[in-house]
Amino acid sequence: MKNSINKFKVIHVITSPCGGGAELLVRELIPRINSLGINCKAAYFNYSAECAKKIDFFDNELNLNVSYRSPFAIIALRKLFKSELADFSSLIIHAHLTWPLFFVALASLGLPVKLIFTEHDTTNSRRNYSVFKYIERIIYNRYTSIIAITNGVKDSLQDWLGPGLSSKVSTILNGARFFSFKERESLGKCIKFISVGSLIPKKGFDRTIKALSKLEDINWQYEIIGEGPSRLELEQLISSLGLQDKIILSGWSLALEEGYHNANIQLIPSRVEGFGLVAIEGMSTGLPVIASDLDGLNEVAPNSVDSCFLVKNSNDIGEWVNTIKSCINALEKDMVYISQESYQHSQKFSLEKMTESYVDLYRQVLNK
Repeated sequence: MKNSINKFKVIHVITSPCGGGAELLVRELIPRINSLGINCKAAYFNYSAECAKKIDFFDNELNLNVSYRSPFAIIALRKLFKSELADFSSLIIHAHLTWPLFFVALASLGLPVKLIFTEHDTTNSRRNYSVFKYIERIIYNRYTSIIAITNGVKDSLQDWLGPGLSSKVSTILNGARFFSFKERESLGKCIKFISVGSLIPKKGFDRTIKALSKLEDINWQYEIIGEGPSRLELEQLISSLGLQDKIILSGWSLALEEGYHNANIQLIPSRVEGFGLVAIEGMSTGLPVIASDLDGLNEVAPNSVDSCFLVKNSNDIGEWVNTIKSCINALEKDMVYISQESYQHSQKFSLEKMTESYVDLYRQVLNK
């Protein structure tokens, strides 16, 4: 028997629970939405045994056990949607990332569901081919609402989709989990840098590895927390520069807060970045941030905040070196002030505010 028409359910669909900011966003949203009395669950295409070891799963997280590029994912999703419609009069499917964008649109054809998509990046490789513009206009048109995580993401998506669909796009700023603030009074004898993110080309960790290799007059260490297909390539780069004793690729870690606390400076050398959750996480502990000057990321870590240092030409290793030195000089002058600036700025991006915005959106979508 169906529940009341006033009772609805939200299913977030994403490829995996492990990865970057999009995956973290989903896992932070699920329990918070449920705490507000709304039925909410996550459906993942698949995840590795290694991923499963590092995550404490909630009861309302489902593994579909299909390849994220397999058409069988469409069948699995449609079966899930039909099953949920047997118990809920209103169903919202909230998709994230490329393959869920396409597969949710196809799996829900003919079903009485509302579709929402959150765009996490300012660009992607599909936008290099004009044919995808026409395909994506058809796909995006299936969605009731399209959310951008920054104004930079919104502007780029509206430019891509054109005026016919741009009215569907609105912005809900990401929230980020806050870690405990750590008092920092001096740099110490060894400056410790940290980066957090998937080991993939667009994260740009090769840039900071090369830049740090040129800091010959400074004692430093660099930890990159994350995992991904570029590990071997980065290991080879580290080895070729003779930096095996100074740089560690530590994989994904549950002790992320400890990593931030042990560091002096956070580096975000991304080539593409829709938001930059890790910037907020690091700043909540008092870390200054050195980041690529990208649309979206520069909203999270703006130059107007004294603890944020943007690299205008992020392809220029020399500019990375100079910006790192500028940050070090600022910390040597007043590390306490810089740490407080980071902390105060981070508090603008709360998960609670983001959750409330999404819940308001869900209620609006149900009335459309």
